[in-house]
Amino acid sequence: MDAVLRKKINILIHLAGADGHFDDSERAFIYNICLRHGVDLDTIGDLIADPEPIGSLGALSHATAVDYLTESILLMLVDGKVLPSEVLFCQDMGLRLGFPKVAVDNLIDEIKEDFDISYDELHQLVADLPHPSKSTA
Repeated sequence: MDAVLRKKINILIHLAGADGHFDDSERAFIYNICLRHGVDLDTIGDLIADPEPIGSLGALSHATAVDYLTESILLMLVDGKVLPSEVLFCQDMGLRLGFPKVAVDNLIDEIKEDFDISYDELHQLVADLPHPSKSTA
């Protein structure tokens, strides 16, 4: 597994546990991403059992930052409940990924009731947010 995927999965694992309950739908979401990328079941289980610290996110490309934030917001929505701890986590991730706080807050407020938003729709909304590396993407 490459470092970019590993970091994304690690972020999602932390988000899934942000409310103190790792929901089955959140677990399935993470497993689905991993399996699509050829990650074996033992590795996925090991990552979930012992997540790594998130670390620095500042030097990522615009495309990677968009991917990380899109998947984080989708995971927040996957169980049909948007809890304050999940919103705070996604807001923090948005900031750490280089997106302006106001833009991330507005996006989350706009979509947190839309549990049926598609990956493509959300990805486009995130891609349209201002980002420092956007002009070099």
